[in-house]
Amino acid sequence: KQWYQRRVRGVFNVGMYRRSMVGVNMSSDYYSPDNMDGVCSRTKVALHAVDELLSWLNEDPDAVVGILDATNTTRDRRRLISERCAKSNIQIMFIESVLDIPEVEERNIREHKLRCPDYQGCDPDDAFQDFSQRIKNYKKVYQTLSLELDRELTFIRVSNVTQFHINSVNSTIQSKSAYFLMNLRPHIQPTLYFTRHGETEFNMDGKIGGDSCLSENGRRYGEELGRFVREEGLSELPVWTSLMRRTLETGSYLPNTSVERYKALNELDAGQCDGLTYQQIETDYPEEFALRDLDKYNYRYPRGESYHDLCCRLEPVIMDLEKGGSVFVICHQAVLRCIVGYLLDIPVEEIPYIKIPLHTVIKIVPTAYGCEREDIKFGISSAITHRDKQSVESIEKRLIDAGINKVGSTYLWNGLLS
Repeated sequence: KQWYQRRVRGVFNVGMYRRSMVGVNMSSDYYSPDNMDGVCSRTKVALHAVDELLSWLNEDPDAVVGILDATNTTRDRRRLISERCAKSNIQIMFIESVLDIPEVEERNIREHKLRCPDYQGCDPDDAFQDFSQRIKNYKKVYQTLSLELDRELTFIRVSNVTQFHINSVNSTIQSKSAYFLMNLRPHIQPTLYFTRHGETEFNMDGKIGGDSCLSENGRRYGEELGRFVREEGLSELPVWTSLMRRTLETGSYLPNTSVERYKALNELDAGQCDGLTYQQIETDYPEEFALRDLDKYNYRYPRGESYHDLCCRLEPVIMDLEKGGSVFVICHQAVLRCIVGYLLDIPVEEIPYIKIPLHTVIKIVPTAYGCEREDIKFGISSAITHRDKQSVESIEKRLIDAGINKVGSTYLWNGLLS
């Protein structure tokens, strides 16, 4: 996920390279170990993907983690990959997922694999038979990762989602990967409901932060939200809120009895700017205001937080969402931007600009290759708290008007920030 830093990962999918270099609609015969032309072709495609990944890691200064999405079913293939990575001094960790429950395997093929580009326009039953035969071809040469035979490799082997074999994991990124995998529950397909609290008095005044009460319209939204939950049959869902008054008050209108309060769901801390309007911040702290506009994801309020800090704070909540069932979450604008950004895999630089309107329920449903967002609007008027991304030119003009020609270590030269 592009969640913590820019460009922290690149996914290099061998299937995409194969479709580009060889073609789509390759039958299961292409994957037979007895088809030597197919073996050579697949090896060539896989190593090309590895070389592209290594070039990206070596040449992009922001690149940290590269993901090779491929089967890598034999020790020979894994040895070739390891040797190439070793030449570039790149650490490597293999992740293997083993599934031997036939009914789950069939469901996965029908729900996920048949939607891939290889089977677009194909009869579902024919596609299922072809992919099943592809798996049988893989099994003919398949060599699982083994603690006895692959002790020199760093790997995580996941069996039927619930059993883990971890070998030689020794870096922070590798440990976090193990932590993440152990919290995933891909066999659970929850529907997630998110909403901000109802409109507050601070929202009406254009102030950020604080811990104010709901406005009249905010209370109306709470009432309508409770009615929505009852009519949609969501009364049995657990409800999560922050510790802040506005979310607790909104949640009090719901009939649900299972309510958990998370400090991690509290709104982004605006530090010394808490309780001010954007106009007041621009007037009293013009340089801070400009710095935030220049890099909203990484900017940290004085004695407060940045969006990056907030994403780190939300990690336990994200893990609970990954491993749990359906849930109804009531929290805040910046918090929901981070959570929705994670679930929809939105680049981090765009997270601070995701629209999360008041008096709207956001329904997130997992799909084969990601999640889908649906906004359910309630038609109750509210303040507009979204602020669009500002252009560099407008930021500079404000600074010049304020008599500032330097922002942090960034100088203004001839009409351009440089």
